Amino acid sequence: MRLDKFLKYSGVMKRRTLAKRICDGGHCAINGKKAKPSNEVRVGDIIRLQIGMTVAEYEVLELMRHEVRKDQRDQYTRLLSSDRLNPLSDM
Repeated sequence: MRLDKFLKYSGVMKRRTLAKRICDGGHCAINGKKAKPSNEVRVGDIIRLQIGMTVAEYEVLELMRHEVRKDQRDQYTRLLSSDRLNPLSDM
């Protein structure tokens, strides 16, 4: 399944166009490698997203064929970490 579709269908991102924009901007990685929206996502992959000052990592637990309801999202992804970047850390 395409990365942008997975992010939308799993509820990690609200819109597929936003997922595409994040990936095109270089703020998304799969298993430590920069990812494009068209990259394939597989079960067991670790997706790292940087949105603004927040960096989050998700594990892919299962793939879906269509968008899932809010109460079902936990069976498709697991949030591994979510950290806020410190803009003053370079000083």
